[in-house]
Amino acid sequence: MRILVAGGGTGGHFYPALAICEGLRKKYPHAAFTYVGTKNGIEARVLPSYPWIRFHSIQASGLARRRPMKNAWAFLRLLVGFIQTVLLFLRVRPQLVVGVGGYVSFAPVLLGALLGRVLPIRSVIHEQNVIGGLANRWLSKFVNLVMLSFPQSERSFPHARRVVVTGNPIREEFLHVKRSTQVYRQFGLDPRRRTILIFGGSKGSIEMTDQVLSGRNEIAANPDLQVLLVTGNKASKAAIEKELTKARIRNIVVMDYVHEMGAAFAIADLVVCRAGATSLAEITSCGKASLLVPWKESADDHQRKNARILAEARACAVADEEGIVRQGLVQQILMQMNDELGLEELASNAEQMGQKRAESLILGEIRSLMREVRP
Repeated sequence: MRILVAGGGTGGHFYPALAICEGLRKKYPHAAFTYVGTKNGIEARVLPSYPWIRFHSIQASGLARRRPMKNAWAFLRLLVGFIQTVLLFLRVRPQLVVGVGGYVSFAPVLLGALLGRVLPIRSVIHEQNVIGGLANRWLSKFVNLVMLSFPQSERSFPHARRVVVTGNPIREEFLHVKRSTQVYRQFGLDPRRRTILIFGGSKGSIEMTDQVLSGRNEIAANPDLQVLLVTGNKASKAAIEKELTKARIRNIVVMDYVHEMGAAFAIADLVVCRAGATSLAEITSCGKASLLVPWKESADDHQRKNARILAEARACAVADEEGIVRQGLVQQILMQMNDELGLEELASNAEQMGQKRAESLILGEIRSLMREVRP
């Protein structure tokens, strides 16, 4: 089978796509995989470690929702990307096209869906967030199948042919890595201390990093705690480490990027992060207590709406902008860590919301769809 997967740009789109690829490879071990993304997205950095996936970058650009004059440039890049996609389809001849969101998915999925009207090509999209992304909302009218992480997302796709709720797939490492002394040492952490994992998504968060640094003395005053801070930026990592060393603070470990995030989750007693759908899927599948910091600039305010789903089930705590301004993020983190019963409740409720069967449900839907295709 020839499978083409498109999307990415951020980890929230890319990592579910990678989980789908890994699952499809088990079901179709002889399949040829092609991934279409952008040269600046996270997919371009990570996929060289997966030699069985052929990566191709195309031109693509998101619409400037608040600066419409820039949309002419976006449409020009989209046109170039569509031409690149046509040439790629002539070489690859995919039988299955999977879109995972992000503007780069638009041309490949649209072309696959249109060709599917006359050729044995099936097209599906997967939506991670509660509010469907713009590319996926447009594409839903043409594809064979729309797969959702949340049942509340169905209202975003009123014109889709078929919609199913599958959950959001996560990489296998999150389900298999266990807490151990070796894992603590892997990150330079002390297994005797409780651990707070703080990250701002695949591109990091300057705001969250600054909040941790401004509260570093409060963290240092709690020797039973330690922080694993993921900055998403190699240059800032060096500067932060120099600052912490100068202040003689030893219970904050800084990393620019963590490839084995499943291991970091395994040792975390509290996860502090943005409210992207993939992070939420990882938190719930692993049954972790979390303090979510929704990114206020997210499209359609989807991160706040993602967080609300968990908060209503008492499966996470939420640090809103007002609370951060009033107390500071570190103070809210420490208050959460001091409430051990509260941490246990958040972790238990999160685990009940976990969708560990998301990958198998997605693969089942795709297998049913592909029975209609003849090689």
